[in-house]
Amino acid sequence: MSNMFSKAKLKAKTTKPKTVEKQMVTPKLKAEEMAQFHSKLAKLATLKKEMATIKSELASAESTIKEVGVDEFIKLLEKTGKRESSFNLTSDQGGRVMVIVQDSYKKIDAERAEYLTKTYGEDIVNENVEYKFNVNVLERNQDVVANLIENCEDISDDDKNTLIDAVATYSIKKGTIDQLYKLANDMDVSYEVLLEEIQPTIQLKNPQIK
Repeated sequence: MSNMFSKAKLKAKTTKPKTVEKQMVTPKLKAEEMAQFHSKLAKLATLKKEMATIKSELASAESTIKEVGVDEFIKLLEKTGKRESSFNLTSDQGGRVMVIVQDSYKKIDAERAEYLTKTYGEDIVNENVEYKFNVNVLERNQDVVANLIENCEDISDDDKNTLIDAVATYSIKKGTIDQLYKLANDMDVSYEVLLEEIQPTIQLKNPQIK
C-alpha cells in the first residue's frame, strides 16, 4: 500500500515510550548557594499550597460579588431599558469594582439549544455545523480515496452516505444581551430568569479598596 495514507501512517508511527524512573539530581553547589537554592525551593512549595487556598477564596469572593452585580445590572436594566455594558459597584466603606456584562455566553448542547429555541424563538440560538470525513469509513476506503474520491464506483452506497460526518455546535447568538429588556417583556418572563437562561459572561475588573 503505497499512497498518501500509508506514507502518513508510516511517518506518524512511533514506538511506545518506556516508563523510566525519574533520576534524583542534587546540584553541586557551594554551601551558601545550596542554602539559597533550598530557600527558594521551600518558598516555591509554600507558595504553591497558598495559591490553592487563594484560588478557592478568590472564587468565593467573585461569586458573591457577581451575584450582587447581577442584581444591580437588572435594576439598571429596569430603570433605563437598555444594557449597561459596564458599571462600577461600590461599598459604603469605599471599595469598588467594575462589573462588565459581556456579549459572550457559556457553551450549550443540542438539548439546551432546542429548549431555548422552543421557549424564546430561533433568534436566540446560533447553530454552527462543521462537516468532516467519517474516519472509520475513510480508513476502510483509503486506497480508493487516495486514487479517486469523486464519482468512484468502488465505494459502496452505504459508505458514500456516511463518508462525511456533520458536527453541530450551538451558542447563544451575539447581541442577545442587548435585546434582554425587549425579549423579556415580549416573552413575559422576568429579567432574572432570562439572564439565568442565557448566562452571559460577567467579568470583574480593577477591584479597589481605600
